[in-house]
Amino acid sequence: MTAAARPRTDLPGPSGDKYLGNLHAFSTDPLGFLTACSRNYGDVVRLGANNVLLTSPGDVEKMLVDRNAKFSKASADTRRGSRRQGFPRSTMNSDGAEWHAKRHRMQPAFGRSLATKAAEIVDAQGERMLAPWRPGQARDLQDDVSVLTLRLVTSLMFGDEFSDADTAEVARLVAPIMDLSTSPVLLPEWVPTLRKLRIRRSMRRVDRTLHALAASPAAADPQRAPVLHALVHGDPAPSRDELRDELATLIMAGFETTNDSVVWASVLLAQHPEAAERVRAEAEAAFAGTPAGLARMEALSYTNAVVREALRLYSPVWLTSRDATEDMEFGGYLIPAGTTVTVSQWVNHRDPRYWEDAEEFRPERWLGNGPKAVPRGSYFPFGLGPRVCIGAAVATTETVHIVADIWRRYRLELIRPERITPRPALALQPMGVEVVPRAW
Repeated sequence: MTAAARPRTDLPGPSGDKYLGNLHAFSTDPLGFLTACSRNYGDVVRLGANNVLLTSPGDVEKMLVDRNAKFSKASADTRRGSRRQGFPRSTMNSDGAEWHAKRHRMQPAFGRSLATKAAEIVDAQGERMLAPWRPGQARDLQDDVSVLTLRLVTSLMFGDEFSDADTAEVARLVAPIMDLSTSPVLLPEWVPTLRKLRIRRSMRRVDRTLHALAASPAAADPQRAPVLHALVHGDPAPSRDELRDELATLIMAGFETTNDSVVWASVLLAQHPEAAERVRAEAEAAFAGTPAGLARMEALSYTNAVVREALRLYSPVWLTSRDATEDMEFGGYLIPAGTTVTVSQWVNHRDPRYWEDAEEFRPERWLGNGPKAVPRGSYFPFGLGPRVCIGAAVATTETVHIVADIWRRYRLELIRPERITPRPALALQPMGVEVVPRAW
């Protein structure tokens, strides 16, 4: 390699504070900070001494697809830190051959039959959620949808709904974990912070619930509980702790991301009455003329476009990071081994270089074959490459049906729209969403 062809090492990026670097800017406003980095410094941005942001769609695709094997989910230091406070033995937090074996064990359970089952049972859960709603009475949409999605996830994947007490316990676990993930400073695990103590107390109770779930009769029936059966009877057979971690991450990932997607789509519909009316009309026709199942999903094409556009503007997964295991080049710059490389759905999904009216809610862009000129790495709400979300089809099916069911019955009015903000924790949570259901 000639000197002229060598990758550059002088990566551009904000210098930040003398002592804290960019830590304060990122922790204060992560979404704004990452967006400004992309707009001001280009496609490869130095965020810190050992952290780089990639914003080129081609580089996103290289990282997550072409060079996936050259990145690890987490370094040893990261594993010793925050991941030990979560679920380190799950597929989501595994790497290499270990990840491949675990993914292979679960993949068959997430086929078309699971999406079909989701489409068939989601209506009953929607009815249950909407039963106590009354026109003119305010609702906390996040709370209502979270209970629905948690019941749906447990029933769909594990054959049995949690009891009301267990549902409340798992829902309570999400809040402290989300809080922990937003802390800009990672303290040693032995430091007994209030957040960690709350998580540990809640985890002990959740452990009992999950182990009882694994021992239930449903685990023996692949038709009744396909995911649970695949885990309990899979090869390799999971240890007790591994099984706990797998169940916990499946529940939390399926519950939190679907919940956030439904709420964000509803917020956008509440702000765009013409789109809401179109969803209502389409849903009325689909529910009246099509039996529950994937055929109804096909009849909800505009609602599906609304959900895809909501995932563009407010993807629950807003940030994806990997650790480089060897030296690599991106955009003419050297990325040394050990560097944490980050891509952001929030940044790329709103990049005006690739999206027309990037900040506008335009479901129509997804009708037909979708936007033709948008590069693959500009839209990846469920990830890309081998580690793409295993439950993407199921989550989309659930979200579309729940949104259609809500909006065919009620027009939602936002009580304090100015207070609704995105909270970038482990997922991009919609905060302050209070609504008043109105009759059409």
